[in-house]
Amino acid sequence: MKKKLTTILLAFLVGLSINTLPAEETKNQNAQKIDLTKQPWLAESANLLEGTNKPERQRMLWANSVKFQSIKEIVNGNIEIEYWANTPPKDIKGKFVLVEVWATWCPSCRRSLPLLEFFHEKYKDELVVVSICETNKDELNKMDAKIKFKDIKSSVAVDTKRRFANALDVKGIPHAVLIEPIEGVVLWEGMPTQINYELSDEIMSKYLKLLKNPKIIEKLPKEAPFKFKENK
Repeated sequence: MKKKLTTILLAFLVGLSINTLPAEETKNQNAQKIDLTKQPWLAESANLLEGTNKPERQRMLWANSVKFQSIKEIVNGNIEIEYWANTPPKDIKGKFVLVEVWATWCPSCRRSLPLLEFFHEKYKDELVVVSICETNKDELNKMDAKIKFKDIKSSVAVDTKRRFANALDVKGIPHAVLIEPIEGVVLWEGMPTQINYELSDEIMSKYLKLLKNPKIIEKLPKEAPFKFKENK
């Protein structure tokens, strides 16, 4: 199966040179140049001012690594939730899917919400954004954050059982995975606002540009490689 996935991924990344691949494994050397009017969730990175001694921050992953693994195999084809707290995604077929697990009591999780909304609004034709909260809808409604639950346009699910988080052995939140639409393979994983290793707009756009490649379009399946399933 590993050989099959490797072949698919190589085909999926056809047309990209090594210099254009998203460099999520390398430190963001341009942290000082972040425009906070466009990406306010990166305030901590922007505060690493030019001329200061930026700490050497190792990229931390508070979960099992599932990069280049198929989500449909990890969860047997279904990401289970208890219920949708707002509008569920209409269709994930042919789109990248960004899934984040989080909780209302988590400050860094609340700070990541504007990032999810930014991606949802900018890339709605190529990307589906789903956040799975481990606290219930009552807690969502009471959440004290820059963005209120009622104003969130991307899809929010509730699963107090943490089934998807547990499948990834998530020990630190927020934790996100970016899943491609052919085989459901994870291409990016981690804390999306981690200083120096952010899931930036630049990284996201490079992945999503793949959906404009005719060789990729012809490989898109008629059905999504996995589903979200309500199961209390």
